[in-house]
This record gives sequence, structure tokens and C-alpha cells, in this order.
Amino acid sequence: KLEQAGYRNIACITSGLQSVKPGTFQSVGSTELQNAGKAGLVTIQGQISALLGTFLICAYLFITFFPDQAEKLFQLAPSG
Repeated sequence: KLEQAGYRNIACITSGLQSVKPGTFQSVGSTELQNAGKAGLVTIQGQISALLGTFLICAYLFITFFPDQAEKLFQLAPSG
């Protein structure tokens, strides 16, 4: 279907991008092909880490500067 659509120089990498040796295929940019699949996961992990870190810092500061209010919130939480 890709050839029918006009694409040329098609390759089927059955063993995954990690197995591609640098310089095997021409690419645009400085990222080697074996690293191409990592960008999405690394981006998502970075966003989750930033969000979790921000939440934890805010919680720590809230508990530190407003201990009475924090204690009231802890008492409202269901015990399990």
C-alpha cells in the first residue's frame, strides 16, 4: 500500500528500532533512528514527574506553613 501511494525506499524493520545500527538509514535531524521511539515515552514520563513533584512540594509547603489546617484535612480523610 505504501508503494502504491508513491513511497519509495521502504524498509521493514522486524527486530525493532533498537537493532538499527547508526548510519544504516538516512535521517533528518541529529537523532539516530534507534532513539526515535523513545521521545514520546520520555516526554510523558517527564510531564508526570513534573506534575507529581509539583504536587508533593505544594503538599509539603501546605503542611509546613499551615499545620492546623493540614491536621483538619487529615481528620476528614476516610481511615482505611
